[in-house]
Amino acid sequence: MKKVRLRVDAEVRRATKRDLPALGTWSGQVRDTFEPALERDDRVLLVALANGRFPIGHLLIDLGGVLSNLLVLAGFRDQGLGTSLIAEGERLLRERGVERSTLAVEKANEAAIRLYRRLGYVTEGESMEVWPEPLPDGKMQPVEHPSWVMRKTL
Repeated sequence: MKKVRLRVDAEVRRATKRDLPALGTWSGQVRDTFEPALERDDRVLLVALANGRFPIGHLLIDLGGVLSNLLVLAGFRDQGLGTSLIAEGERLLRERGVERSTLAVEKANEAAIRLYRRLGYVTEGESMEVWPEPLPDGKMQPVEHPSWVMRKTL
């Protein structure tokens, strides 16, 4: 099998309900996490859109200072999308006067840990995070993940 590296123009913006069906084709977070977040004033869902149309990444921001649910589709990683999503999330937090950004990252996710450290996040503790994961029938099941808690002064 031959791998092909794709390069696309991408933009990062706030998600709307119109983005959810396309996100739902690959992200298991839509119904239980993203739909309720879009109804709240204290949450912002960012999407990275390929060619301004199809979502290829997302980040959920709790405007109290927590970043979560960062994901970029595998074929589009290592091109700056994760960095762009985080930078926009941090900008939104600074706009609201938030001084620190916090996130949790699975201890086994070395690539994400490297990204967060490169962006100035430092490990301040550990936690057992529970994230939903898909079952073969498409339903979601909560699974515990040993995680690092990382923080950054904005």
